[in-house]
Amino acid sequence: MSRLKELEAKLTLQQRKAALLLVENELMAEARKTQEELAKDIGADRVTVYRWWTQNKAFIEYMNLLADDMLSGHRSEVYSQLMKLIRSKNPSVKAIDLFFRRHGLLTDRQVVATENEGGTSSNEDIAQEIKDIDELLNDGNE
Repeated sequence: MSRLKELEAKLTLQQRKAALLLVENELMAEARKTQEELAKDIGADRVTVYRWWTQNKAFIEYMNLLADDMLSGHRSEVYSQLMKLIRSKNPSVKAIDLFFRRHGLLTDRQVVATENEGGTSSNEDIAQEIKDIDELLNDGNE
């Protein structure tokens, strides 16, 4: 059973309707409705809807899954806008960066390099450094 179906089983029909209306209002509506208007459309008290939206874990997760589904349907629009930014007269460096990261062609990488005065350390030098560190640690514990 999918996670969406599991959550639907935990919610009332009214809560499922509320989740859908709330997500549509946030993501799709050009003119967003007030909480009072949404509560009236849902057929519930505004305070009740607010509690579902902020305190009911199943309701919140259900809303998030609905939002993910709705947004995935608009991925091509997002990619289209990204390509417009890349192809413009003044290409967006941020858009190019995002494109490369999205396709795994660019990743954050940190390199830490240290230099010794003499180049490489001998086993004796490393053993002495370990001994010095142990002494410092032991001094703090005494």
